[in-house]
Amino acid sequence: MGRATGAPDGVEPPERLVDDGTHGPLVPQRRNAADREARRLPHLVAARLANAVAELRGVDAAVSGAQAEQRALAVDEDERLDDLPDIGADGVGSLLCRARRIRQFLDLDVEPQLVQPLLEALSRRVHPLRVFAPLPLLEVDNVTKRFGGIVALDGVSFAAEPGEIVGLIGPNGAGKTTAFNVITRLYTPDEGDVRFEGASLLGTSPSGVIRRGIARTFQNVELFKGMSVLDNVRVGAHARHGEQSAEDVLFYVNLHSLRHRPAAELPYGTQKRIELARALASSPRLLLLDEPAGGLSHEEVDQLGAFIRRMRDDYELTVLLVEHHMGLVMGVADRVHVLDFGRKIAEGTPAEVRGDKGVIEAYLGAPT
Repeated sequence: MGRATGAPDGVEPPERLVDDGTHGPLVPQRRNAADREARRLPHLVAARLANAVAELRGVDAAVSGAQAEQRALAVDEDERLDDLPDIGADGVGSLLCRARRIRQFLDLDVEPQLVQPLLEALSRRVHPLRVFAPLPLLEVDNVTKRFGGIVALDGVSFAAEPGEIVGLIGPNGAGKTTAFNVITRLYTPDEGDVRFEGASLLGTSPSGVIRRGIARTFQNVELFKGMSVLDNVRVGAHARHGEQSAEDVLFYVNLHSLRHRPAAELPYGTQKRIELARALASSPRLLLLDEPAGGLSHEEVDQLGAFIRRMRDDYELTVLLVEHHMGLVMGVADRVHVLDFGRKIAEGTPAEVRGDKGVIEAYLGAPT
C-alpha cells in the first residue's frame, strides 16, 4: 500500500479501517439476525413464563397470609363479621396487580402452546371479585321467646339498615317491648339470633351491648331518682365514652338549666327527656325508643317527631321506635313492622302498612 497523496514526508499514513474491496449485500446479514431473534423468542417467553409462575406462587403466599390473619381476628367475637370475603383488601390488591402484569404476556405474538400453561394457571388462581350487599346494622332472625306457656315472640324477624328510622308497632301485648329486651340482652331468646353489625349479640352481656353501641329508653321511666339530672346523664357517658360531654347532651335536649335538680322532682315528660339524654350520652349507633310519646300532649308529640328526625341526622343514628301513637310512627318512620300476639303480620312503608287488611283487623277487629 503506497503513501497517501499529500501526506508529509516521514509520516506514515493511518491504517484504513474500511476495506476497499467490493462489499456484498447487507440484507442477508440482517435476515440472519432476524432469524436469530426469532430463535431466541421462545427462550425469552419461557423465562418470562417462569418468572410469572413464581409471581403466582407469591400471590398464593400473600392470599394465605391474608386468610390466616382473618382467622386470627375472628377469635374476638365482638369484632368478628361472619360474611367477610375470604381474603383481605391488601391480598386482593396484590393479586390484581400481579394479574395485570401477567396479562401483558397476552400481547406477545408467540406460539399458543407456550402461553397455554400460564393461562391455565391464571384460571385456577384469579377469580372475579365478589360484591356483597351491605349488612343491616341490626338483624332479628327468627326469634322466639316463651314465658311458661305464653309465647311472647313467635319466630319474629326484622332488620334495621344504617340511618333508618324503623317503627315497631302492634296492639298491647303484641311483643314489642319483649323484642327490645331480647335485643338489649335483658332476655335470652329460646330460639333464633340477634346480630349487630353482622355479629351475634347472644354471647354479650347487657353492659356489653351498650359498649357495642346500642342504647335504649324504657316504657316506664328508669332513672336514679335520688340523683341529679346531670348525674343520671353521666351514667350513660360512663357506660360508653363519646365525643360529647353530659352537659353538651343536656344542652341538646334543652335540660341544661335543670341539671342540678333531683330527677325525682321533675314532671314525667321531663324525666323521659332525661332518659333520652342518658342514652345519647353513650354515643350509640342504634337507639331504641320505647314509647317516647307517653304522657305528651298532641303539640308535644308533633315536636317530638321533628326532634327524632333531627336527632337521627345530628348523631348519625339508626332508630328503632316502639310507639302506640300512630301519627308519630307514620310521620317519621322509613319502614314499619307490625306485631300481633307475638307474630309479625306485616312490614313495609308507612303507606303500605296503613292500608294492610291484617293490620286493620289487628287494631280494629275483623269485620262482622
